[in-house]
Amino acid sequence: MMQSALSLGATMYMPATRDDLWSVVKGEKYPQLRSVVICLEDAVAEQDVAYTLTNLQALLFRLANEPRLERHPFVSVRPRHLEMARELGQWPLITQVDGMVLPKFGLDNLLEWQKIIPESLMVMPTLESAETFDMVAMRELRQALLQDFRPTLALRIGGNDLLGCLGLRRPVHQTIYRTPIGQLIANLSGQFLPFGFSLSAPVFEHFSQTHLLEEELQIDIQHGLSGKTIIHPSQIELVHRAYQVEEHELIEAKKILDVNAKAVFECHGSMLEPTTHRRWAQRILERATMFGIKNASLHLYNVQ
Repeated sequence: MMQSALSLGATMYMPATRDDLWSVVKGEKYPQLRSVVICLEDAVAEQDVAYTLTNLQALLFRLANEPRLERHPFVSVRPRHLEMARELGQWPLITQVDGMVLPKFGLDNLLEWQKIIPESLMVMPTLESAETFDMVAMRELRQALLQDFRPTLALRIGGNDLLGCLGLRRPVHQTIYRTPIGQLIANLSGQFLPFGFSLSAPVFEHFSQTHLLEEELQIDIQHGLSGKTIIHPSQIELVHRAYQVEEHELIEAKKILDVNAKAVFECHGSMLEPTTHRRWAQRILERATMFGIKNASLHLYNVQ
């Protein structure tokens, strides 16, 4: 059974140059971290590439030979480009990680990516090139993914690269939704979510702006995004807390999914319609199971 993209929660990107990779992927350094991406691309300078490959090999050896804690993060690798991914795919120990993030993914390289990634790895293509702004191209990409590509865990939205295409940078005091990327995210949600794909929210690099991150997370959720890329451990709890559900949402979701529910009924001053609200309700139950209920103890509720 394929892992849910929502279960990834806050996905922390870490340069492959770091000397604490093992303590993180073991589940020791950040016990609440659910997923990590070991990055060999943007976070690594060209002169450090050889060292990162050596460092990654050492990590894979430890993964193969040393136990991790029972609760440990889902581990992915982000190669620098297709050529590096091809090399990594030939390493016998690369199957010790769980997935691979595919940079600069698009129609022109989809089939090549398909050929070189080991079958055991879950994949997360990244939408971060100029063609992402072209909804005709995105529709064609969606069709190709459905017909010619393996199942994807999530499509990651590369916010900074997309802003870079426009010669822009994320503002310090505004969410990404106050930039052209906001409308793009809405468009991508419409192109992919109705067809069974999951989208992961862009990184929020201004990690000292916690209130702004909380605001942006609420908008991420309103756009149907599953989890968020982070670059600082202080963001882990903020992301997971944002994905907790309100008690009234859980009550409404369970009523919607009740086999004896009426076609239309009232709850908490709103009209609920199981036919149209079913997917929302299922997602609320999934979030409650994974992240809990705001200001309450999860064990008090039967959310299964």
